[in-house]
Amino acid sequence: MLWIPGMKTMVSVLLIPLVFLLVSCSKEAPTTQRLIILGFDGMDPVLTSKWMEDGSLPNFQKLATMGGFHSLPTSNPPQSPVAWSDFATGTGPGEHGIYDFLRRDPETYSPAFSISEIVPPQDFLSLFGMELPLEDGEIINRRIGTPFWSAVEGQGGRSTVLRVPVTFPPDPIHRMMAGMGVPDLLGTQGTYTVYSTRPTLSADTSSSRTVRMRPDRGGHIDSLLEGPAHPLKPDAPALNTSLQLDPAGEKVRIRLGDADIQLSPGEWSDWITVNFKFFGPASVTGIVRAYLVSAYPRVQLYVSPIHIDPRDPVIPLSSPPDYAAEMEERFGLYHTIGMPEETWSLNDGHMTDQAFLEVVRETLGEQEDMFYDALDRHDSDLVVSVFVQTDRVSHMFYRGIDPQHPLYEETGARSREAIHWIYREADRVLGETMQRMGLDDRLIVLSDHGFAPFRRAVNLNTWLVEQGLLVLKDGHQDSAVGFAAVDWSRTSAYALGLNGLYINRSGREAHGIVDEIAAAQIKQQIISSLPRLLDPQTGSAAVRDVFDGELLYPGNANNDAPDLVVGYEPGYRASWQTTLGGVPGSLIDDNRKKWSGDHCITPAAVPGVLFTSFKMDTPLDSIAGVARYARETWRKSP
Repeated sequence: MLWIPGMKTMVSVLLIPLVFLLVSCSKEAPTTQRLIILGFDGMDPVLTSKWMEDGSLPNFQKLATMGGFHSLPTSNPPQSPVAWSDFATGTGPGEHGIYDFLRRDPETYSPAFSISEIVPPQDFLSLFGMELPLEDGEIINRRIGTPFWSAVEGQGGRSTVLRVPVTFPPDPIHRMMAGMGVPDLLGTQGTYTVYSTRPTLSADTSSSRTVRMRPDRGGHIDSLLEGPAHPLKPDAPALNTSLQLDPAGEKVRIRLGDADIQLSPGEWSDWITVNFKFFGPASVTGIVRAYLVSAYPRVQLYVSPIHIDPRDPVIPLSSPPDYAAEMEERFGLYHTIGMPEETWSLNDGHMTDQAFLEVVRETLGEQEDMFYDALDRHDSDLVVSVFVQTDRVSHMFYRGIDPQHPLYEETGARSREAIHWIYREADRVLGETMQRMGLDDRLIVLSDHGFAPFRRAVNLNTWLVEQGLLVLKDGHQDSAVGFAAVDWSRTSAYALGLNGLYINRSGREAHGIVDEIAAAQIKQQIISSLPRLLDPQTGSAAVRDVFDGELLYPGNANNDAPDLVVGYEPGYRASWQTTLGGVPGSLIDDNRKKWSGDHCITPAAVPGVLFTSFKMDTPLDSIAGVARYARETWRKSP
């Protein structure tokens, strides 16, 4: 549930923003010497080199000639929240506390989002059937440490930071637009809704909601879009707003929120404002886009996650707080969720390749507007912006460049070109950036990791069952996610998240049974035996490395560090069931999802890229080194 702030007493029922202390925009002279850091999430050095050589990326080639280009070692594990936290702080996970997209709760063994946390108020006044909060809730960025842009400001500089992952809530700096970590209006990382007059494909995740619609004789459909929980009545049904559909020739008429529109199959709507009323005139506002999958007689309508409205955000999206509204005023409404591309919609079969790529084009354009605007203001010593579209397209369309992927033959010509297209778009953004640079500006371009094929999914908890380290309850051959059928009284180890493996330790886990001496023995058993795991279908090794978390993460910030970190071979990755604590019956399965490329494998196989517009005395040895370099040299003349 997303706590809606600003309802502290009876008289403050209307929504107001969270109190957020920020640095006001100063009116100093324009900066003539800037350090500009441009990130392209997931840009791979092998693909980049290939397309530089064939002339597809002329601006990257020009930048490499001006300054330099080499691969950049990534984090361990090579996951975006981990790598970008290394980048921000100049430290490793043991110090900044981000180890995976997911962390496990040792009390419940359940997964939780690792990047940020929304803590609702604890003190309420019960009055007339309502629970009125007597204090504000709290939004926590679980990343620990001072990011280099804040260090620059502490040294008298000004920083603009746009959409860098793991920046929610936004830092109190000159200017920031929060990135990965910003939730939707439901408090999730992107829950969409599919409305259909016929049964729809079931999803493997909790990111989707499906609603069965029943038209009357004239084809009219009355339905509802479910919104956030009632902020004053925790036990009441979720807030909702009306959705109506009617036939309109070959189109469908849709009335939702402030929109009365007609869409053709395969068409996206503009942004639609939706209001969820909860007490008199008080309401919560969000924005959505609709995509018509098919028209009558078999109507299917996709409604995006409910984005927080930047004109009146219920949680902080930017620093200063009115920066988000200013960007809307100048460029129009935009996606506000930290991970806005509809990857799960495509993965679950609820969206076409081309509809997905249209969303990518939209988010790319939105980011460009904000980034070029920041460059043109010339009011910051440091400008940092991360474009994530290269990563999202690579995840979803690697099947188009990997002939060994199970879906390669089913992937059409346009989809096979998608990764090449997004790299050319990155090159175009780079060219525009270079044109807007001043003579004394310096430019660093980097990615957090590279990419590899994801052909086969490893059910790591199933392997632990085979080793006798994870035990299912009597009568069970497998287990649903959430360790539903696991017997903790006999289980010594379990896997959760994309790379983590945990010992069921006494005194740490709620039902822990393993003491310190036995834990060390179990770790050594897994470290020696897991790399011998062979794929029964191919005979190939599925795992290259197993790292000891105690040695890898000194400090264990947040106490979330896994005991072991698994480095898969290229072509393999943890299954989706593994990430959520599932135990399927099979050991390794074909990956028949469109999410066909990945990087959550052994770090040495997926380095990122680093370009500079200037010659560096010593190449950076890691992505964390970028933060240290920026902190020390932001004033340096070229």
